[in-house]
Order: sequence, then C-alpha cells, then structure tokens
Amino acid sequence: MKILFFIGKGGVGKSTHSALFALQLARNKQKVFLNSIDPAHNLNDIFKIPLGSRPKEIIHGLTAVETDLDLWIKKYLRDTERDFKSIYRYQEAFNLQKYFKTLKYTPGLEEYSVLLALRSTIEKNKDSDYIIFDTPPTALTLRFLALPQTSLLWLKELKEFRKCILDKKEIITRIRKGKGDTPEEKDPVMLKIDGLIQTYEKLSSLIKNTSVTQIFLVLNPDKLSFSESTRTRDTLDDLGIPIYSVILNKYAGQESFIKQIKREFRGSLFLKTEKQDKEIIGMETLASIPLDFGHVFNVVED
Repeated sequence: MKILFFIGKGGVGKSTHSALFALQLARNKQKVFLNSIDPAHNLNDIFKIPLGSRPKEIIHGLTAVETDLDLWIKKYLRDTERDFKSIYRYQEAFNLQKYFKTLKYTPGLEEYSVLLALRSTIEKNKDSDYIIFDTPPTALTLRFLALPQTSLLWLKELKEFRKCILDKKEIITRIRKGKGDTPEEKDPVMLKIDGLIQTYEKLSSLIKNTSVTQIFLVLNPDKLSFSESTRTRDTLDDLGIPIYSVILNKYAGQESFIKQIKREFRGSLFLKTEKQDKEIIGMETLASIPLDFGHVFNVVED
C-alpha cells in the first residue's frame, strides 16, 4: 500500500491533482481510496458527484470521501471526557464535570482531528493499493504532519513526570502502611500515556517511511506559490519528511521557472501539468487531461 499526500498553497490545484492521480491509478486496475481532509472540500465539485462523510464509488476501483472534521473533533471530545471519567473516578466528588466544557478550547484540536481521520482512513483501507489525501492549505497540513513528533516529545516528558509522582506516592504509602502491601494495579494514567506513545510512534514512522508515504507538493508558476513551497520544504526537512515529487500546475512554457524548481528541489521528481483553457470539472473533462504519470507509480497504461 502507498499513501500519497497532495500538499501546497491554497488554490494551486491540490484537489484537482489528487483527483487526476486517483482516476489514473484506478483506470490502471489499482484499488484507490481518495480522502479529502481539506475543510474546503473541492472533490465534490471536481467530480460533479455528491460526496460526504460516507465513502462513495466514483468509478470501479476508486472510492472517495470528504471527511467532516467537526465530527472528528466531537469524537475526540467525547473520548477524552470518557477517559477522564474512567481514570479519575473521584471526579464527581470534586465536581469536576463542570470543567469538561473547557475541552473544546483545547489548542491543536483541529490538527488532532485531522490526524484521527488520517489514522482511521489508513486502518480501514489496508486492502487498498493507494490511499490518497487531498490536504488542507499548507499551515494546517504542516501542523498535523508535525503533530506525531511534537506529541512524542511532550508525552515522553509527561511520562517521566508521572513516574516521579508515582514514586513519591509509593514512598508515602510505604511510610503509612508498611512494605507488606499487595502491589497495586498499573497506573491508569501511565497506561494511557504508554498507549498514546505507541500510537504516535507508529504514525511518525509511517509518515517518514518513504517506501510507503509519498509527498506531492503542488505549486503554480508564480513567486508567491514558489516562496511558500520552499518554506514548506524547509519545514518538512526539519521534520525529516522528504518531498517525493514537485508538480508544476498551469504550466505554459515557463522554462526558467522549471529550472528554478529543479535547482531548489533537487532529489524530488519533477512533474508538470499544462495550463488548461477550461475549468477542470466533471468526469469527461478530467478524462481529457493529458497526463503521463504512469511511470511514477510503475503502472501500465491501458
């Protein structure tokens, strides 16, 4: 299974290219699952097929869905409240329920909801040949790609802090009750932390695994798009996430721009899509776009 992320500045053509690539792969007998995790959701308009939070077949071999991030935020809040009540059983005695409403103001909630949707998509579609993600604009995409690594740093420090608390607690218990006590059950907070560490380690490894995950950076032939693309590359470099391919969209003979891209993005595969005279909307129009990307995926054209 390959996991493809189409990233880039808003409006450069991420959704269009994720749709074009997904269609080409499906037509070459690959099983493809396409998920829009961009809150703007353009796949619905590009395919001219109603899409929602339930997967829908576009053509044979291609299924698409538009993730509702609000639903994932609500799920996160429900799960967090449930876990809190389970771990801190004394919360009713201290009237802690009234503080649960503050969970919805948790920083990073949107990024975490994207990550939950991503993980769920991968787990539920392991039989796919390709899972393709049409991502949000650059800032949110970079934050959720960085989230597993930044969360691991925080969780590992939190684990050490929890160990310190448990050690102090054990000392107090021994002083009060003696050393002959029956060992207590594993601390539920520590169990939760360990579970989260395992989850984030798997996600971080998956995102960095270049044999599975490939980043396609889409840009247009203009200075703003190019500047944001180089900043995106620098951030991904810091995270240890390489850019597999750079796609120049709306190409109209800008050879000097191509040279600039190839110079700045050495090591990344360069692809281009010609500028179209008409809007790329509808299955008929999508099918008419000339693409020669089969070699990228080692598939044979029909």
